Amino acid sequence: MNVKITYKHLSSTDGIDQVTLKKSEKLKKYFKGKLNLDWNFTVEKHAHVAHCHLTGDHIEFFAEATTESLYSAIDEVIHHLERQVKRNKEQVRNHKGLPKSPPVPRAA
Repeated sequence: MNVKITYKHLSSTDGIDQVTLKKSEKLKKYFKGKLNLDWNFTVEKHAHVAHCHLTGDHIEFFAEATTESLYSAIDEVIHHLERQVKRNKEQVRNHKGLPKSPPVPRAA
């Protein structure tokens, strides 16, 4: 799993990096192949914004959250991504081919 963290209008800290890496590990259990996470943290006025773009083998998910605390924004983003991934996995698992429709009789 590759994790890239960038900051805008905010200085990086080891605490934020460690929490981000720890929370990102939760997503690893849903995937077998290569996984890339691009995190972007910004401050807009008094709100902290966390963006995460998750890409992998034939998948792409995105989530973003805006809160007063960057740590809670990270939690929300992980929650949103988990929901998206679970929903996608359920759709793939429950996918069944459409039944063939009976042939339409021709008019004489």
